[in-house]
Amino acid sequence: MPRDGRVVRKRLERAGLELMSEHGFDGTTAEQIAARAGVTERTFFRHFPDKREVLFASEDELHEVTVDALAAVPLDLDALPALQRAFHGVVPLIERNRTLAALRAPIIRASPPSWSASWPRRVR
Repeated sequence: MPRDGRVVRKRLERAGLELMSEHGFDGTTAEQIAARAGVTERTFFRHFPDKREVLFASEDELHEVTVDALAAVPLDLDALPALQRAFHGVVPLIERNRTLAALRAPIIRASPPSWSASWPRRVR
């Protein structure tokens, strides 16, 4: 069992997305996600407050990488070249997460509008 929380979180994310792809969002429980990831349900809840969070687990990393990429752009660049350069800094993360994004998109599309449309997105 890995002790690295990032490794466990990624395993939980993948397990959750796989199960939701197989059984739908409503047909998947936190207990099932934990079991597939090889951890306890308590460990699941240490990483995610609920199963909806599994769908957007990569959001914080994307935000961090995007902010870092923008911060690395020289201040003397015009807006469009600056955004293009920053985007190129984000591409490796997008590529690494491509398989998870492919699992995630149909789950979100198939999810009830009652919670997905009003998802409590964090504004920074």
